[in-house]
Amino acid sequence: MPDWRHYIRQARRLAARVPTIGWLIGGAIAASIAVVTALEMGGPAYAALYEGLSPAQGGKVIGELQKLGIPYQLQAAGDVIMVPAPDLAEARLELGAAEIPGDDVSNGWDKLENAPMTTSDLAQNVMATQALEASLEQSIEQMEGVQSAQVYLATPPDTAFLADQPKPTASVVIDADAEDAQAQAKAIASLVAGAVPGLSTDQVNVATTSGIVVNPSDKSLNTASQLATLDQVQNAAAMRIAQLLTPIVGAGNFRTSVSANIDFTQEHLQQLTYGPDPVVSHESSTDSEQTGTLNAAMGIPGALSNEPPAATSATPPQNPSAGAGAEEAAAGADTGNGVPHQSSKNTEQTFVVSQTQSDITKPDWVVDSIAISVVLNKAALGPVTTDQVKAALAGAFAYPSVNVNVMAAPFRSAAGVADAASLLLAAGPVAHAVMEIVAVLALLFGAVLPMSRWLGRLNVGVTHTALPRPVEIAVPKKEFGKLRNLAAEEPIAVAKLLQSWAEADG
Repeated sequence: MPDWRHYIRQARRLAARVPTIGWLIGGAIAASIAVVTALEMGGPAYAALYEGLSPAQGGKVIGELQKLGIPYQLQAAGDVIMVPAPDLAEARLELGAAEIPGDDVSNGWDKLENAPMTTSDLAQNVMATQALEASLEQSIEQMEGVQSAQVYLATPPDTAFLADQPKPTASVVIDADAEDAQAQAKAIASLVAGAVPGLSTDQVNVATTSGIVVNPSDKSLNTASQLATLDQVQNAAAMRIAQLLTPIVGAGNFRTSVSANIDFTQEHLQQLTYGPDPVVSHESSTDSEQTGTLNAAMGIPGALSNEPPAATSATPPQNPSAGAGAEEAAAGADTGNGVPHQSSKNTEQTFVVSQTQSDITKPDWVVDSIAISVVLNKAALGPVTTDQVKAALAGAFAYPSVNVNVMAAPFRSAAGVADAASLLLAAGPVAHAVMEIVAVLALLFGAVLPMSRWLGRLNVGVTHTALPRPVEIAVPKKEFGKLRNLAAEEPIAVAKLLQSWAEADG
């Protein structure tokens, strides 16, 4: 078993094979590793000071650390700021006293709150808008699927007349996928609109960093949607026509063509209607009553001279115009004992016209007119006339304009079509066989024959190696003289020998 000296000698032999430049490069690498290890092990341990800061906030922190003379390190592509562990507490206290990095939202509101009294109204409005934008950005970034957000508010100054007051608007740019942006668009618009007085969700434009506008949603139909809607209306009309004509002429005995005219204009109307019935807004009445004749002399109660004269029996004149007054005077003389009496009633009323306010939004599309053309099989029409079919089809649709054209004509037999179909089915296997033959011929003349010609031009020959001839062996000639002599001397013995061989072979 080899000892350790053997392994040392083997290592020396391997090291001798390595060139000098290799030893130099390896030594430099080892020295670098040793220096870095010594620096890392000899210096203080570093601890994380802040993580996940924005570039602006990270710059503020690094600038303040440089002023304080505290060393720092950046890790994770600058996302993590590290300082020596013994200086961690001091760094946090110093940065906290300087309000660094600080939150953009809190800094904005603190700046507005600590603004001097000499700050103009315009400057205060700008600071309030910036603080509100920062607050909205922080709220939007906390939504699912939104990585970052930027909010821009346009709040016009107040005017003396409310009718001339412009409406505020807002724009939001979010970093999110198209699907997440579509899902969060309505919530973002509602959040921003609720934070700004007078701002509606339709005035909040929400777009992604890739240029996709997700709010306000485009309610107008594009060309593909319009064509799909047109096909849907025409197919529904064709199905209704088939349901009406199948019981009358039977299936396959009519051909229909439908063309619809659809209005895709979208309108939003606000109407104010007056009347028709007036409404009483104010009513006042006055009642007054007086007994006896106006300006009549009145006596002192208890005096004889003040007694009224006795009633006379004279007949009053029969004047039609004064009949009513005479009767009233007589009634007053009878019931009022000569005391004057008068009554009146006045009523005043103020009327206003009733008004109704309505907000109307028309649908996305409306069918203005439809044109229907029908060709019927004259043989299957029977007692039904084309006018009856036309009236039935016209009454089946409630569109503003329905134009129906019905014509009866003999249909051709479908036997020719059936024969052609059968011929096509029969020709299928034959065509398949022909295609296979063509493919074989193309393979033969397109690949095999050109390949054989190319091989022939290469002059490739086959060398045959001649086999060695077998060595001739000299066989000695047989001499049968001794046998002849033996047979002549002892014929009986030779005869018995031959007999025994014949019996053995037999």
